[in-house]
Amino acid sequence: MILALLFGGSLAALGMVTGPVRLGGSQYADTEVSTNVAFAAWAERMFAFAYELDFNGTPSNNVQVAFGIDTDGDMILSPEEERLVVGWDCGEWFVRNVAEDIGFVQVPLADDGPQLFRFSLRFGSDGSFGPLDIRDGGTPTFHALAAEPPSWLHDRRWNFCRVTARGVDVHASSFVVKATQNGTRFIFR
Repeated sequence: MILALLFGGSLAALGMVTGPVRLGGSQYADTEVSTNVAFAAWAERMFAFAYELDFNGTPSNNVQVAFGIDTDGDMILSPEEERLVVGWDCGEWFVRNVAEDIGFVQVPLADDGPQLFRFSLRFGSDGSFGPLDIRDGGTPTFHALAAEPPSWLHDRRWNFCRVTARGVDVHASSFVVKATQNGTRFIFR
């Protein structure tokens, strides 16, 4: 399984670069593993907020990325601090605004096997939302969200994300964060 996330934010703006974090075996029978990563959801001259999920999906597993603000400063994005959760749950893609309990679900093109989800929200020079492109593989999806992107799809104050995988093979997995000229790249293998 490979889960790759590419963010248009920048850890360089925070002076942070994080190396590999080992995702060891799960202590739970459902093989749940997760990791938290600090990042900047906004930086001067930021042009996009984008990420990709690339993994082997099944009708029984779950891979999700939660974004929010670590308000208590414990370096963990707790469920109470989540604002946006995006991912795959039991054979369907989902995008959920946790704070307002609003959610969207989309049946994937392929219900089993390799899955690729792409999300790219562009910004104007003043930080306003530009075009939103959400794809299942190469095919546009979540048409209602893309037509009129709601403000909850991005918040400049977000400073943490948490990646959680349940029911997937994550033996000897690692999570790597690198600051690059084009933003921050998250890779979960």
